[in-house]
Amino acid sequence: MVELTAEPRKQLNIGSSIYKLLAITSVLACISKVDSFKHDINKYAVDCSGFRTCTKCTENPSCSWSLKQQTCLKTTRRPGLLMVNIREHCPQFTIVDSFNYKIHLPFTYKVKVSNDVSGFVKYLGKSNITCSLRDITYNGTVNEEADTISCESMSNDSLEFDKQRLMIYHYSIAFDGVLLRIDNGINNYLTVYNSHYCNTSNKVKDCVACSWDLELNTFYYKRCSVGNTCTGLFEYYDHWNETASAGTAVNTGFGPPAGACPDMTIQSVEPLSAAWSGGATLVITIKNHDVLSESRKATVTVAGRNCVYPKTINGETISCTVGLPKPDDLATGPVHVTYGPLRLTSAQTFQFVYPELTSLSPACGPVSGGTLLHITGRFLDAGSTATVSVGSANVPCELIARYADRMLCVTGPSDGPVAGAVTVVFDKFLRRRVGVNSTTAPRSKSAVQFVYAGDPVLDAGQLFSGIASGGTHIPVRGRHLACVSNATLYVDDPDGVRHYAGCAVRNDTFMECGSPALDVPRSSTSDATAAAAAPLLNFGFRVHFADHTLDLSPQPDFPGYRLYADPVFTDFETDGRKVTINGRNLNRGYRPSVDLAIRLRDAKGTPCAVINTQRRRIVCLRPPSSPADGDLREIHVTVGREFGRTVMKNNNRLARGPFEAFLLIVGILTGVCFMTFLIVVYVNNKCDIRRYF
Repeated sequence: MVELTAEPRKQLNIGSSIYKLLAITSVLACISKVDSFKHDINKYAVDCSGFRTCTKCTENPSCSWSLKQQTCLKTTRRPGLLMVNIREHCPQFTIVDSFNYKIHLPFTYKVKVSNDVSGFVKYLGKSNITCSLRDITYNGTVNEEADTISCESMSNDSLEFDKQRLMIYHYSIAFDGVLLRIDNGINNYLTVYNSHYCNTSNKVKDCVACSWDLELNTFYYKRCSVGNTCTGLFEYYDHWNETASAGTAVNTGFGPPAGACPDMTIQSVEPLSAAWSGGATLVITIKNHDVLSESRKATVTVAGRNCVYPKTINGETISCTVGLPKPDDLATGPVHVTYGPLRLTSAQTFQFVYPELTSLSPACGPVSGGTLLHITGRFLDAGSTATVSVGSANVPCELIARYADRMLCVTGPSDGPVAGAVTVVFDKFLRRRVGVNSTTAPRSKSAVQFVYAGDPVLDAGQLFSGIASGGTHIPVRGRHLACVSNATLYVDDPDGVRHYAGCAVRNDTFMECGSPALDVPRSSTSDATAAAAAPLLNFGFRVHFADHTLDLSPQPDFPGYRLYADPVFTDFETDGRKVTINGRNLNRGYRPSVDLAIRLRDAKGTPCAVINTQRRRIVCLRPPSSPADGDLREIHVTVGREFGRTVMKNNNRLARGPFEAFLLIVGILTGVCFMTFLIVVYVNNKCDIRRYF
């Protein structure tokens, strides 16, 4: 039995070693992954120590708020007691009475604690509570049943309240030497009024107040309008930290970060970009602007540049004009609106740009105007205004839409046909021409031209014809054709059915059309009869011009569209270099120099250069490198884009090559000699007969 089990145990030990090795490798791999993951987390880690309130701290998942230490710490896997890592679990602190009257002093500062999910009030009840006002420390108590913190009563001797209309005081609470940080810093301030006749509803009427944290300081600002009967026109600002007392002087230009104070914030800025040259009119919406600006003027800067001539539009809206640039101006930045010592900052970023106009379509239009121009480019929505004009006469183009990458305008009427650059003026200062951009294009590049064209018209004295299969080229000459689009040639057959073929405009005086396919009566063998039988059909040209379809009527001297039968190719012959194609109607209804093509053998064979076209034959020259005459049995002939035929060689005709001509001469001479011989024999025989007689 021992011998039977020894081998399996040995195998089990070997297998266990392999499993252990795999397990160690997996653990090391996991550790490596964890380290890599930790590295990635640390790469994007947030500095939690910068958050100074519970709600701000817990908005970030990697941070937790310590109620004991009143600081923001990195979230650990096992958070300790009195740690908050969910924003909804932060306790709230609200001052019970934020105001009092002088005649009701002494006053007790009391704070209500709500949303106490972690049992923080119970912890405070076991702590040493102290309160601080004007550098004077008072004792405090905690009522766990009412969830309140109360400070020792304050008399007027401590407040030093005299004949002022009101006074605002900063109050703070600490437990065991730790400063209690309240989310809304307004609850750290209380107001004492001189008169008790000021009712509760009037205390906040036409007033705005806000508290915010910035670095190690807590700031407070309050302003009331003259319409507030309790305060009159009133302004108070203060900042406080743990190492300095309240009431320390504040430098002009202090203000909350963007979005920190909903009741006094820049809500919108229009537009958010302008040309670098300035001149744009900005419209800025500010919450409670009427209270903040009462009895004083607001000043505005845009990315550090002055926005001059500020003007109040209504209680929450102002406008100003962006000033001229300076060498050290910034390209981007926020908008600042300053009211005395208070400076508000926009959450939106303003940008100075160079508008670029790259292309224009269409390139022409009628002198009567009404053409919808599409101008494309970059930063075309910069600034508050833009005007568009055409040519040196500055013909206006009415702007109907403007976007970042395009603008649309409708051309006005011109005094006559003329071409000129399209110019856009931004905010009355910056001029840009389409196709010329100083930042990207070379100075030598010319501007894109827009052409004011007259109504298109055809020249007189033109003849138009085609073959039955169609597809041949028809040249058309006229004037003011450059602005024509979607041009077509139409021909009415004898039954009144209209047939169309497309045209391509080449320049202002020339376009090229194709001939439509039509049925034609069968031609006779007589060329004269065939020419007489070619019918004259009604025709015309239909074009798109100035956003509508226009029929270009032929001139009165146009006899009509003459329709010829397709060419008939019977056979061909060659003398070795020249190829002669035989048939009927071989030069009617098309332009040989454009439409006719001959290739040896098949449609992909060697071209044969046409040198002569007649009604019954076409002659072309074979290239020197073409196959020998005996190998050439067929050729391919095309007329236009639609008609093509394969033509076979006629071997029954007399040969006319050099060798064939030599054989012909030899044959003739042989025949002559034979006939001479017969005559001589005959004459000799006749003479011999006479001898016998």
